Amino acid sequence: MFSGIIEATGRVLSAVAPEGGRLTITGVSFARELSAGESVAINGACMTVVSREEDRFSVDVSLETLRVTRMGEMDAGEGVNLERAMRLSDRLGGHLVLGHVDCLGRIEGRRTSGNTEFFSLFVPAPHHRYLIPKGSITVDGISLTVNAFSDRPDGSGSVVELAIIPHTLAVTTLGTRRVGDRVHLELDLVGKYADRFREIDGSRGEASRG
Repeated sequence: MFSGIIEATGRVLSAVAPEGGRLTITGVSFARELSAGESVAINGACMTVVSREEDRFSVDVSLETLRVTRMGEMDAGEGVNLERAMRLSDRLGGHLVLGHVDCLGRIEGRRTSGNTEFFSLFVPAPHHRYLIPKGSITVDGISLTVNAFSDRPDGSGSVVELAIIPHTLAVTTLGTRRVGDRVHLELDLVGKYADRFREIDGSRGEASRG
């Protein structure tokens, strides 16, 4: 379990093979504190540490991870956001994050107003159903607040407005993201459970009427 509060950033040492394999992240401030088997979220994707050295650690990337993330597209030198798993005694500064990427979103716009950078982010269907105003969304592992959103008339998804403060731009990779870039998204955990319970209750109701 994670909180979406980025602990550090690192850099991809080398690209992952198309069939999956080893991914090494370097320039990591806490690498020496890691142990094999520990969980680390890389751009919001929960991965298992298989080895570590002075300033780097490695994880194995499966075909399933390549399917639902953009880890197969990462080039050597690309920056990534990192967060170690929460302790039960930690403060929950962000929101409850599983580290399971739901889908890929796309940055559709950036504008600056005062000291704030506003991002427009496309969230594809059916995952946009979990969006609520002032709710939570995880973008590349970062816990952010949904300022507002609008549904696309064609039903393809929604466009979300996110307000990013200078600190977040400075300590995460969001400052380097450009229009058209794809990002990892994890939607709100509580919303998923509520939606599932509604589906179950609805199916029970239909069965009892039948």
